[in-house]
Amino acid sequence: MSKKTTLWIVGDSTVSAFNDDYYMPRYGWGAVINKFLSGDIVVENLAVSGTSSKSFRKHANYEKFVSGIGNGDILMIGFGHNDEKSGDVTFTDPSGDYNTPGSFANSLYEYYIKIAEKNGAESILVTPIVRRDESMNYQGDKVHITSFGDYAKAIRKLGEDLNIFVCDLTNKTLEVALSCDKDDIKENDTLFQHARTGSAPLSVDDTHTSYFGAMVNAYLIVKELEDKDTSLESFIKDNIQNPLDKAAELVSKSINKNYVDPVYEMITEPDIFWPKYIDANDNVWYGTVFGDVNKGSCKSTDEFTLGKDNDGCMIISAGKLKNNGKIMNKSDGLAMYFVRIPIKDSFELSGKIKINGFNTAGDAADYSAFGAMVRDDMYMNEQSGLILGDYVAAGVTFRPGFETGSNTFARKSGLCDFEGGKLRKAPKTGDEFIVRVYSTPDGYGAQIGGYDPVISGYDYALNKVDTKYVYVGFFVARTVSISVSDIKLLINSKEVFGYDCFFVREK
Repeated sequence: MSKKTTLWIVGDSTVSAFNDDYYMPRYGWGAVINKFLSGDIVVENLAVSGTSSKSFRKHANYEKFVSGIGNGDILMIGFGHNDEKSGDVTFTDPSGDYNTPGSFANSLYEYYIKIAEKNGAESILVTPIVRRDESMNYQGDKVHITSFGDYAKAIRKLGEDLNIFVCDLTNKTLEVALSCDKDDIKENDTLFQHARTGSAPLSVDDTHTSYFGAMVNAYLIVKELEDKDTSLESFIKDNIQNPLDKAAELVSKSINKNYVDPVYEMITEPDIFWPKYIDANDNVWYGTVFGDVNKGSCKSTDEFTLGKDNDGCMIISAGKLKNNGKIMNKSDGLAMYFVRIPIKDSFELSGKIKINGFNTAGDAADYSAFGAMVRDDMYMNEQSGLILGDYVAAGVTFRPGFETGSNTFARKSGLCDFEGGKLRKAPKTGDEFIVRVYSTPDGYGAQIGGYDPVISGYDYALNKVDTKYVYVGFFVARTVSISVSDIKLLINSKEVFGYDCFFVREK
């Protein structure tokens, strides 16, 4: 029996599969393209959320592609969203051709197309989908044109140089988006083609698509391949139907029928039990203890410390080196200083954390944590084991299997993720870490010390619970005491001074 042709798909979150508990879960086009293909071809979707053509090469799925692709197979490449993000981990330069080291074109050619050619496989390039623009302007990074150049254009040029077919999904998705009437929202609108963390329209994810949106994008790809000189054309089903013609049905299929909106009361006035911290730039940080902590300890100075030391540094101590608070798979308990930032604003928070105390005796360190965090929801001195909001942390947490601590971590859909992997050695009292957490066009990034920034897996919206704000700050859990200095907060790329997220402070 002859081997079936395999369609290998590599790419980022707009291509990959997901397992969300959102109101309208995320789907990449690579997860549904098989709906338009015959059973005579095997689809192997290896796309990984948060990756670029550069960072994908560090994932196990890249090795699976390299070792698995064979003669007569087809490779479909869908990168771009993360190649345009500055930083050594993901960035590739859109200028330069496929012979220019460090360029986007060179990355696609050397590490994907060339390998496919070597193994007798054909390549197809796909330009990135546009990011949803509520204002319908569709400029700049919404269409993948940055200060470095035009990423979709770089893919088109690469296809021309190498005589490789290019599916221009950038222009195709732009055409679909512009055909929607923003003043008359209907089921075929991009509001329904994009994922939503919650049922409120404000929770729409402008980058990632719903099942309906993924079906539209996959259809646009195969429709462009019909009657073209590619091997995939023969596997496309006859008389495929445009998903936009059955929008109501596909929107219904996109909605998670088991979804229930969380009950959440946004903070309108903070509980000032813990002293406010005012940093060197005169910004006001609010203290809180919340989540799965010992009963009655949210306002216990015997259990926690939040304040300022003699050098003016922010100090946070969890349980005064006793076991209180935790970061577990299904339980969080934190002490934290935070500010809130409008969800539409970009930000970057950094600071130098010094470990003043850390109980590592026996298993005492398990489920301890410290670092900087951006989260969806915030609670003022509220004890509850049910607080499991989504977040991304430039933080270290310890647990069985992560005895040296994590190099960043996150919570999504209630479960902890450790995309950053492990630290090379366990932290100890006296150690210092520069931490940084920041927003990206598609989600968030986190970085600890001299380690590379991590965005892979963290490219999701933090608006499932609180659709207006994200909450950013420094935290500890369980057996850690820290001080934080050199705090720097940027909002919309500008360093802020005198920022008070709740009040106009009296002079």
